[in-house]
Order: sequence, then structure tokens, then C-alpha cells
Amino acid sequence: MNPGISLVRFLLAFNVILFHVWNQVAPGAGPVAVLAFFYISGYLITQIVRETYTSAGQAGAFLLNRLLRIYPQYVAALVLGLLAVYLYPDTAYGIHEDMQLPTDAAEWIPQFAIFGLYGSEIRILPMAWSLSTELYYYLAIGLVTGRSRRLALALLAVSLPVGALCALEILPFDFYGHPIGNGFAFAFGSVTYFYRDSLSPGRWTFALAGLAYALHAYAVPFLIEDGLDDANLAASLIPFSVIFVYVVRHEVHDRLVVVWANAMGRMAYPMFLTHWAVNVFVSQYFFGGRANRGVQPLARGGTYFISVLAGVLICSFLFCKLIDGPIERIRRDIRSRAKSAADAGRPLKVAA
Repeated sequence: MNPGISLVRFLLAFNVILFHVWNQVAPGAGPVAVLAFFYISGYLITQIVRETYTSAGQAGAFLLNRLLRIYPQYVAALVLGLLAVYLYPDTAYGIHEDMQLPTDAAEWIPQFAIFGLYGSEIRILPMAWSLSTELYYYLAIGLVTGRSRRLALALLAVSLPVGALCALEILPFDFYGHPIGNGFAFAFGSVTYFYRDSLSPGRWTFALAGLAYALHAYAVPFLIEDGLDDANLAASLIPFSVIFVYVVRHEVHDRLVVVWANAMGRMAYPMFLTHWAVNVFVSQYFFGGRANRGVQPLARGGTYFISVLAGVLICSFLFCKLIDGPIERIRRDIRSRAKSAADAGRPLKVAA
């Protein structure tokens, strides 16, 4: 992966953790980051199917690769979350009220399937609802719209007004996070892939976009009562897209930078998955079971955040070494065979 994209993904995961653990200093950074993640997913899934899984006959290989990317680390994080909730239910509930043990099959099944988590009031991993939204577009873009510029544009043309209608509460779907309300973010990323070579933002444009994005993520939310505003969330994708295209068009080649950036990018997903469970353990052992919103003064809140972040980074490093590393070798083989099949002009058969 482009090391710049890897670094961007790490910074977005950092913003999500900052929003959840130390919300007082970044009341809107998380939702803005989630929308950016949706945009990146739209771009990368399109890139994958256009450059690796190039024929409809390779759909099985694409789905297998996505399954191996998402589920092994997700299940490990789910086990960690279950352990946190089982051992320290009061602390877990105080940190996030959705962190409760499921009581029946209807509550258990979405925890493992991911699909169905959006809107659920029982979530062992509270942020996993956004994964359920992503999975829908992995399928839609990976199997259909990402294979054609016209279809990608059609998805954007449909999803933009639908998103606007959700934001205006004309349609009965949430704007933020819902697969219908946020489809435009995935579609925008997908279309960006097709036009990436036609766009060439310069350094000053990149700098201005970075400033604008920082305002959307950190400044504007302070002016809003709950830190969230649909218009601000949607508008944040404009400067973010400029940042992203600049990163794509100016790939770094310094070996040391590439190694570190890619390592940080690999940690973004486990950081995203594990930070709530790690928060429970850190809170229980070092902060009397309190959530950070109950930690005063502000400086002590910073100590709380740094402690959780350190735990998350350690946990994510272990996930990368023990889970993602071995699985990545399998995924690399699937990609290699898919690429070879594409180069040979024949469909790839995936063994059962």
C-alpha cells in the first residue's frame, strides 16, 4: 500500500481513539475520521478490483481476501471485548453503555457476523457498527460498481441526493454511519480512483486542504452543542479528498519512511477494533474503573488518554505480529494468483 495512505489511516484511527477516550479536546474528530475511512475504503476497494481481481470470475478470490482481512482480527478483538465485559461489567458499561453481554441469539449473532450491528444496543465492540456499513460497500463496489467508471459515477449520482435527504430527515435513515445515509462517501472515494490521474493538487493546495480538514475535525465541533453536524461531516470530505489525492500522486520512496508508515498503517485496524476493550482494562487497573469524562482536571484526562493509547498501541502491535502477519501471507498468495490469472487472461478458481 502507498505509505502515505498507510500514515493517513493511522492518523484517522488515532482521531477515533482521541474522540472516544478524551472527547473534551476533540468532540468531532471521530465522526469526521469515520467518514474519511469510508472514503478510503471506496477508493481502495475500487483499486483492488481494477488492478488485481479484474474479472467477474475472480469474485470468489476477492471475497475470500476481504474475509481474511476483516474477520480474524475482528474475532480476536471480540474475544478481548468479551473478556473485558465479563470480568468488569460495571466498568465496561460506564465506559460505553452498549458494552454488555448478549442475552439471546438475536443479540449474539450480529456480534460475530458484523452485519446487523448498526442500530443494535448491545455491541461488545461499540465501533464495530461502522464495519457493518463498510461490508455492504465492499460487496457493492467490489462486485459491481467498482468495475466500471460509469457504474461508479451512477452510485455517486444516486447516493449524493439520498444522503442529503437523510440529512434533512426526509428519508427515515440516519445520515451519519447508516449504509444508505453515508453511501456517498464510499462512492466519492470510488470515483476518485478513476480520476486520480486527472487531478494534481500542489503543495499549497495540500497545505490549505490540511488546514481546512483540521478545522472540520477539531475547531468547528466546538461551536456545535454535541460536536456533530451533518453539514460539517459531509463538507470535511472535500479537503480530505484533496489531501488523499496529493498523497496518492506524491508517493514516498525513502525506505525507512516506507517501512515505518506501512507498519503504522497496519496497526490502524486493530487500533480501531480494540480501543474500547483496552480502555476497560486500563480504567479498571489504573483509574478506579472511571470513564475519562469523569476524570478531572484536563491534565489528568490527558494522562488517562495517553495510558489508554499506550495500551492500544501495544495490543495492536501484537495483533499485527500474531494475527495479521500470518494471515497476510495467505492473502498475498491469493492476490498473487489472482494477478497471475488476470495477466494470463483467464478466471481464477478458488478451491473450496
